[in-house]
Amino acid sequence: MPRLAGFLALTLLLGIAHVAGGESPPARGMAERTLPATVGIRCELDRFMTHHGTGVTISPDGHILTATSVVPPGAKKIRVAFPGFVIRDAEIVAVDEPLAVAIIKVDASGLPFLPLSTDLPVVGSTAYTAADVENALLINGRASFSRGLVSGAYEVPKHPEAAYSGIAIETTAAVNPGSDGGPLVDHTGRVCGVITLGTLPLRWQGTAVPTKVLLEKFAALKSILPAGSLGPAAGVTPADDPLRKAAGEIAPCLAGIEVERQFPAEQLPRLSWEEFKAGIKDYASLPEPKQQQKFAEYANLARTFEVNQLLRRPPGAATGLVISADGFVLTSLFNVGGDIAFIRKDTGKPRAFDPHEPIQKMLAESANGVEQRPNAVKKVSLVLKDGSRHEAKVVAKHEPLGVALLKIDAHDLAWYDLAGNAISPQLGDTVGLVGYLQGGTPAYTLNSGIISAPARNRGYQFQTDALLNYGNSGGPLVDRAGNFLGLATSPIVPDTMLGRLVSPQQLMMWRVAPNSGVGMAARADRIRDVLEALKAGKSFDRIPGPVLGVQADDKKAFSDDVVIGGVAPGSPAEKAGLKRGDILLELDGAEVNSWNELTERIAACKPGQVVEFRIQRKGGGPRLLVAGRELETAEDIKRLKQSLKSGERFEGVLSTDDTRTLQVTLGENK
Repeated sequence: MPRLAGFLALTLLLGIAHVAGGESPPARGMAERTLPATVGIRCELDRFMTHHGTGVTISPDGHILTATSVVPPGAKKIRVAFPGFVIRDAEIVAVDEPLAVAIIKVDASGLPFLPLSTDLPVVGSTAYTAADVENALLINGRASFSRGLVSGAYEVPKHPEAAYSGIAIETTAAVNPGSDGGPLVDHTGRVCGVITLGTLPLRWQGTAVPTKVLLEKFAALKSILPAGSLGPAAGVTPADDPLRKAAGEIAPCLAGIEVERQFPAEQLPRLSWEEFKAGIKDYASLPEPKQQQKFAEYANLARTFEVNQLLRRPPGAATGLVISADGFVLTSLFNVGGDIAFIRKDTGKPRAFDPHEPIQKMLAESANGVEQRPNAVKKVSLVLKDGSRHEAKVVAKHEPLGVALLKIDAHDLAWYDLAGNAISPQLGDTVGLVGYLQGGTPAYTLNSGIISAPARNRGYQFQTDALLNYGNSGGPLVDRAGNFLGLATSPIVPDTMLGRLVSPQQLMMWRVAPNSGVGMAARADRIRDVLEALKAGKSFDRIPGPVLGVQADDKKAFSDDVVIGGVAPGSPAEKAGLKRGDILLELDGAEVNSWNELTERIAACKPGQVVEFRIQRKGGGPRLLVAGRELETAEDIKRLKQSLKSGERFEGVLSTDDTRTLQVTLGENK
């Protein structure tokens, strides 16, 4: 891949996930077969752009298959790093730009090589990637290796640095900067695809150009393959894995969620270097330092655009689950929510970005010329398995769960018995996240993982490391027994947006990115408990229960102290005298060690219950303790006077201790 492409966006998005399939053959044995044939490649295209990535040896006499993002047409000084710190020069044999693949050759014989598959692998079957990530072959003498599964097969659009568009194999095995050009290996040990830079914006997962397609369209490929190195998956069928079976059974009940918003999905103008260079007036006549400056500007722009595209909700269908024959459909609240739009006041439209403008100008926000507005939902449509589209109405929302219930006018639909299959999630259980896939083969995707935390957000949600993205948001999570564990919620936190660019430093605002390995799901047992209320049109906008009215100090988030960063006006905390900067030491005589612990202990209380805090308030100075109350301000004296009865006697004492005890009567979250 070009050196400019190895940046934060891909490392956030593409990673290792757990595997739905079994251990046949074991990962160690597969690594021993794959890694000897995996190589690292470096070359030059011009004075400013070097390319690097991965390739796979496909013949014993030195033919290597890779991607054009690694070896583009016209590449020079091609160097190949083999396992064991062996470096060889290579030459281009053939390039197919529409397929985004290249064949190069080194002068060698007797090399380890991998056979090619003539089949598309089965969705849900085990898959492996090997790659020269972070110069692994030069530093360690061996490529990196990862196991995952084949999570989908669908059409990908053209990428600025890879011309391929067409059917691609998606995988949850690790794909990172430097992986492009490397092999995707199926469960039988055959290369079934070449890793490409192309991604589907709805999914943002690693993809590969299938060898099945290459063998059909790349004439030069077949002619160099040794005898016996080509064929179907050796007659081996992936084991009938229960997770794949469960996904296949629930897939007919999936629906696509299409949402029309006030402002359409935003596509940033991402260009290849050649396209960008063509827009520079008299580029060829510029002095070399100026040309170098232009390339540096492009590299910075490409990084910024790719990362920012991740924050845009892409076009296309998300996922819903049909839960009744008469048209009730459950989905993520995120799918039918609005985005944040940054709108120009003079035009009433989102900002447009010119890739030839200075990046500093595009990153700058105009205080007077741009305003923030919600990108409101105008229409929601459902796409059923037969391809029919139906306008949908949002019947109810449940904010704590993060789900919405939709209704279409239909009858005799294939539906999933949510109430009959719902169970409570358990830590460590294997899960499959099933997503709707429009026009895919098959018409669903499957990402697997484990339950990382069975109870989050006061027990309304659970956490999983199954990759959660824009496309499978709203999709069901099932276990190996086919039980319903929950529904995938928002793939990104806090919000998607359009009309604004943010710098890589500002990305720290986004706590969760698609496919980050931190996915939240609404718990099935909690959904089941409120399902009838949702069908009746009742929405829930907050978690019921006790309220204290404080929030954490984000600047002290990594300290050992539980520091109050804010107190809500009129809250029980304010009425009791808690203040910003107070350190919470004890609750009802037991130490408070973290904000999570405080939240859980308050959640276990009841509204109206009186709790006692011991706090530390630094720099408060001497204070009077009168009738068990703290007197520091005129408001404190007023409260004391209001609490006393006529003729009541009391004693006071002057205290310089910076710890104190306060009693709080908890409110109710209504």
